[in-house]
Amino acid sequence: MSRYSLQQAATLLGTGRTTLCRELRAKGIFDAHNLPARHHVSCGRFVVDLKTFEHPGLGEQQPYGKTLVTRRGLLWLANILERDIAIQREAANDG
Repeated sequence: MSRYSLQQAATLLGTGRTTLCRELRAKGIFDAHNLPARHHVSCGRFVVDLKTFEHPGLGEQQPYGKTLVTRRGLLWLANILERDIAIQREAANDG
Protein backbone atom coordinates (compact mmCIF):
# COMPACT_ATOMS: atom_id res chain seq x y z
CA MET A 1 0.00 0.00 0.00
CA SER A 2 1.34 3.40 -0.96
CA ARG A 3 1.68 6.01 1.72
CA TYR A 4 2.51 9.65 1.16
CA SER A 5 3.85 12.16 3.65
CA LEU A 6 1.77 15.32 4.01
CA GLN A 7 4.43 17.16 1.98
CA GLN A 8 4.26 14.61 -0.84
CA ALA A 9 0.46 14.62 -0.82
CA ALA A 10 0.37 18.41 -0.90
CA THR A 11 2.74 18.49 -3.86
CA LEU A 12 0.62 15.97 -5.76
CA LEU A 13 -2.44 18.09 -4.99
CA GLY A 14 -0.76 21.22 -6.31
CA THR A 15 -0.39 23.05 -3.00
CA GLY A 16 1.91 23.33 0.00
CA ARG A 17 1.86 21.29 3.19
CA THR A 18 0.82 24.22 5.38
CA THR A 19 -2.07 25.15 3.08
CA LEU A 20 -3.23 21.53 2.82
CA CYS A 21 -3.22 21.09 6.59
CA ARG A 22 -5.06 24.38 7.09
CA GLU A 23 -7.76 23.31 4.60
CA LEU A 24 -8.14 19.91 6.28
CA ARG A 25 -8.39 21.49 9.75
CA ALA A 26 -11.04 23.91 8.44
CA LYS A 27 -13.07 20.96 7.09
CA GLY A 28 -12.78 19.09 10.42
CA ILE A 29 -10.71 16.29 8.87
CA PHE A 30 -7.59 17.12 10.93
CA ASP A 31 -7.29 18.21 14.54
CA ALA A 32 -4.98 20.97 15.78
CA HIS A 33 -2.02 18.54 15.63
CA ASN A 34 -2.70 17.58 12.00
CA LEU A 35 -3.96 14.15 13.00
CA PRO A 36 -6.98 12.84 11.12
CA ALA A 37 -10.31 12.08 12.74
CA ARG A 38 -10.55 8.40 13.65
CA HIS A 39 -13.20 7.53 11.04
CA HIS A 40 -10.88 8.74 8.26
CA VAL A 41 -8.23 6.32 9.49
CA SER A 42 -10.83 3.51 9.69
CA CYS A 43 -11.89 4.25 6.10
CA GLY A 44 -8.30 3.76 4.94
CA ARG A 45 -7.69 7.37 3.90
CA PHE A 46 -4.91 8.03 6.39
CA VAL A 47 -2.44 6.11 8.53
CA VAL A 48 -0.95 7.50 11.73
CA ASP A 49 2.50 6.15 12.54
CA LEU A 50 3.49 6.43 16.18
CA LYS A 51 6.98 7.92 16.49
CA THR A 52 9.07 9.21 19.38
CA PHE A 53 11.61 11.96 19.87
CA GLU A 54 13.88 12.82 22.76
CA HIS A 55 12.56 15.93 24.48
CA PRO A 56 15.54 18.28 24.90
CA GLY A 57 14.35 19.74 28.22
CA LEU A 58 13.11 16.54 29.83
CA GLY A 59 15.67 14.17 28.34
CA GLU A 60 13.06 11.46 27.82
CA GLN A 61 11.25 9.95 24.85
CA GLN A 62 8.00 11.70 23.88
CA PRO A 63 5.49 10.08 21.52
CA TYR A 64 3.88 11.81 18.56
CA GLY A 65 1.79 10.75 15.60
CA LYS A 66 2.92 11.21 12.01
CA THR A 67 0.06 11.42 9.52
CA LEU A 68 0.49 9.63 6.20
CA VAL A 69 -1.97 9.73 3.31
CA THR A 70 -2.88 6.47 1.56
CA ARG A 71 -3.47 6.17 -2.17
CA ARG A 72 -7.20 5.99 -1.44
CA GLY A 73 -6.91 9.09 0.74
CA LEU A 74 -5.03 11.00 -1.94
CA LEU A 75 -7.77 10.34 -4.49
CA TRP A 76 -10.43 11.23 -1.91
CA LEU A 77 -8.66 14.49 -1.02
CA ALA A 78 -8.40 15.45 -4.70
CA ASN A 79 -12.16 14.96 -4.96
CA ILE A 80 -13.20 16.89 -1.84
CA LEU A 81 -10.70 19.69 -2.48
CA GLU A 82 -11.82 19.83 -6.12
CA ARG A 83 -8.30 19.58 -7.47
CA ASP A 84 -7.87 18.62 -11.11
CA ILE A 85 -4.35 17.22 -11.25
CA ALA A 86 -2.44 14.17 -12.42
CA ILE A 87 -3.26 12.09 -9.33
CA GLN A 88 -5.02 9.47 -11.41
CA ARG A 89 -1.81 8.78 -13.31
CA GLU A 90 0.18 8.58 -10.06
CA ALA A 91 -2.33 6.17 -8.53
CA ALA A 92 -2.53 4.04 -11.68
CA ASN A 93 1.26 3.61 -11.77
CA ASP A 94 1.26 2.62 -8.13
CA GLY A 95 -1.11 -0.32 -8.20
